[in-house]
Amino acid sequence: MTKSEQKIESMIQEIMENFEWNRCAYTMKMLNWTWGFNNLVPQVEDLKNTAKYLIGSAIKGALESKDLRPDEVYLSSTGGLKASVTKNRYNHINYINLEFILTDWSSDGD
Repeated sequence: MTKSEQKIESMIQEIMENFEWNRCAYTMKMLNWTWGFNNLVPQVEDLKNTAKYLIGSAIKGALESKDLRPDEVYLSSTGGLKASVTKNRYNHINYINLEFILTDWSSDGD
């Protein structure tokens, strides 16, 4: 495993250990927030598995993208979870973020 791959694994591990999985699962349970493919409220293990998939997808997309400039964000999201990744000018991942999005609003002024 390269030094860059080790750094990515370390970053993912830090997220997996520190993300507030129980708070996320509790919120989804209280809102009866189900995922469409099985129509059940996800459990902590479901959230973790989906988060790993999203993070991996965002990393893969960022590393394979020829148009993505350094520090431009690459995203992968579903079911309230959003993984964000940036890379540096050497095409190495330098930032990974995982969020649970309850609500969001954007406007461009038009």
